[in-house]
Amino acid sequence: MPSQMSGALAALALACAPAVGAAEFDFGPYHVTVAADQSQVMTTTDYQIVVANDELVLTRLTAPYEGKLSHSFVADLDRDGSFEVVVTFSHEQGHATGVHLYTWNEYLLEPLAVAPLAPADAVGYRGGDEFAVVDGALVRIFQVHEQRDEVWQPTAAQRRMRYSVAEARWIRED
Repeated sequence: MPSQMSGALAALALACAPAVGAAEFDFGPYHVTVAADQSQVMTTTDYQIVVANDELVLTRLTAPYEGKLSHSFVADLDRDGSFEVVVTFSHEQGHATGVHLYTWNEYLLEPLAVAPLAPADAVGYRGGDEFAVVDGALVRIFQVHEQRDEVWQPTAAQRRMRYSVAEARWIRED
């Protein structure tokens, strides 16, 4: 059952990760907040992930990203009892999507490298990805494009992939 943070702790967590565009999640005794850093202290565009329990803030991670934050998710993607945090963002006018993945290990968030699409799966890729967590798996769906007269045109086809944390690769589902 998800726990509720005390008012003072919730305020501290939000001070660590500004509430503009913040997403909040509960996973067992942990409260996770993901938000863009709006402090103007950094010269790069950053987001922060704050992990807290009922008593204190356990960790705060700040990471740079390019473009615009899209979504974040917290789930046990590898079914080991600990959670993973997924942060997605789009850049290059939506023609590319970035994905950052972290796993909770004791009291630290550890980054996991996210594999790029395999060359065969990247055929017709022009960005515009949609991400979701479905049945404990990270799922990615994007429109397939084809080039006609040097212009990329969307087709009726979509590609659906799920990410295997254990195998560190995208697996095609369509």
